[in-house]
Amino acid sequence: MLGAGVLLGDGLVLTCAHVIRIYGTDVPQPSVTVEFPGAAGGAGCLRAAVVPNHWVPRADDHSGDLALLRLDGPPPVVSHATLHRMPTIWNRRVHFAGYPSRITGGKWSEALIKGPGGPGDEWVQIDPVTEADTLLRRFSGAGVVDNATHRVIGIVVSKLDSERDGVHYRHGYMIPTGTIVKHLDLVRERFVSGRPPVPASLSVDPATLAARPAVLVPVPTGPADTAGPAGTAGPADTAGTAGAADTAGPTSPTDPARPSDSAGPGNPASPSDSAPPTHPAHPVAANSPTGPPGPTHAADATAPHRPRRPVSDLGFARWVTRWLAGEEDMADVEITFVRDEDEDAALALRTTLTLADREQSPRTSVAVPGRDHTGTAPRAGSLDLALDVAGKSPAQIIEEVAEGMALDGPGLLPLPARIETGALPLTTVVRGVDDALRPLETVELLHTLVRAGGRLLLVFRQLDSPALHRTYERLLAPDRPQRWLERVGLRIGALARTEESARELRRRAAACVTPLPTVRRYAPDLAIKAARLEGDPRQGTTGFLVKLSYVERNAETALLEAETAHRLLTRQLARHQELRGLLDGHQARLAAHGLAEAAAAPHQEAQRLLTGGPCELPVAAAAVDRFAREVRKVLAARTGTKGDK
Repeated sequence: MLGAGVLLGDGLVLTCAHVIRIYGTDVPQPSVTVEFPGAAGGAGCLRAAVVPNHWVPRADDHSGDLALLRLDGPPPVVSHATLHRMPTIWNRRVHFAGYPSRITGGKWSEALIKGPGGPGDEWVQIDPVTEADTLLRRFSGAGVVDNATHRVIGIVVSKLDSERDGVHYRHGYMIPTGTIVKHLDLVRERFVSGRPPVPASLSVDPATLAARPAVLVPVPTGPADTAGPAGTAGPADTAGTAGAADTAGPTSPTDPARPSDSAGPGNPASPSDSAPPTHPAHPVAANSPTGPPGPTHAADATAPHRPRRPVSDLGFARWVTRWLAGEEDMADVEITFVRDEDEDAALALRTTLTLADREQSPRTSVAVPGRDHTGTAPRAGSLDLALDVAGKSPAQIIEEVAEGMALDGPGLLPLPARIETGALPLTTVVRGVDDALRPLETVELLHTLVRAGGRLLLVFRQLDSPALHRTYERLLAPDRPQRWLERVGLRIGALARTEESARELRRRAAACVTPLPTVRRYAPDLAIKAARLEGDPRQGTTGFLVKLSYVERNAETALLEAETAHRLLTRQLARHQELRGLLDGHQARLAAHGLAEAAAAPHQEAQRLLTGGPCELPVAAAAVDRFAREVRKVLAARTGTKGDK
């Protein structure tokens, strides 16, 4: 017995790849025998082989590990399963059956869902309810059934039964439906039910996801500590290892004073009062000789106008990511604003929600993404439900919520009553409440989700609306504006410290490296704006919330830029020290053989670059490499070998 599996329709069987692989390889068995213990008369065995393009072996990080088999004949049982999308709910009970050795007919076990885990958050941790429920070998591939709905919501993949530092670990992991349909196209197309966590209107396509800017990069400049023109491109490689994204700089954040300085008491904030934060310029290819487009040349005057392509607002993306992560300073209920004309913020929102959806997040078993240093990439599975309610009636919204909570299907109670009595504590993002057909009723429905223990992010499309006022009354605590203002102050304080630290690094690096990233000083101005907000006479109004939202997003964008500059400067200084060490090390090798002057010219050239003032690191690295090659050649001639490679 190798393990278990789930019988789907059309003679297909879902299991784990490690169950049927040839030992010591990532290759599946040519065919395996599939038994059906529940078949009438006990006569139920068929051969099966992997469906082409549906073999996902376990990667080095243990992600993937899925296989879809096709039986060589009709299965001897009539019933089959459909996988169902289900949010990951803490302590929700599930059950499954495995086939451990020497237990005839298999063994049932029950477990509690604990939350995302495993490689790339592709798995969900499940803990046995009792000692007798501990997962054993050959449970892998077993269908995991939700006790409340009796729907199959994933398969068992791994167990952990060990003792470390006096603590006994005996939990297991399941691969949820979202991960399965991400890897197996045929399952996604034909054998899955339930509402996708993120609808198409709040998602981005894979090409957009792959092209998203990874970092917000400060403008590289010369030794002078002054900002260059916004968006000016620097050399293709400012740190010796930087890629294409390291060549474009951001424009400066929109003046965050405008919301607090322009709107008078009693006047709702208008778009001109609350200009949103800006974002990085488009990344420029590393081999681009010109950088970002400059002023239009006369020859281009007759060229057709091309609308500007939206660029993801990474400061806003990180703010949303921080909320999804449940960071300590973020409230369970938050509001923000993305107007229809703010395409950059809209793109950031859709991109972040797509990354948070386990079903749509990049396949970690195919290409492991680089470590995210910016905090703009949320954990896969950190979002349970996203709703776009613009233009929808309460009945339509109720239906979507019920389906997202697996409260749909046959039942005695109508859907509103099911939500009222059985709402799950989900992490939910809702856009367009102010444009719903009946916005005030929609706010009351969302209040039900909050009362059930759910976390809620409301994304308004207008800066003033009845829905915003009702949200303030029903969903936000009276002291919320003050606590929000305190949070803004803490972020500005973090910005000030980061900028000062980055400027100190820049002063150190200016003596030895060029070009250097600009370290702008946004913190003093933002601190003034925050101080003005403290005395704003409109505190306690929805207009004040609009101001807080945009000032905070400006601070987040500025902090992201300062952190990026700090990392780049740290990397540049470390690279310079590394090159100095390589140069000295190779020279020491020559000296040890009494050949200190044997490669004097290339040594002097490299030393001049590294010690004679600011140098371009790629140029210095090339000089050190030339010296290293000469050292190998000299030592090879001395020892009669072919030298180092």
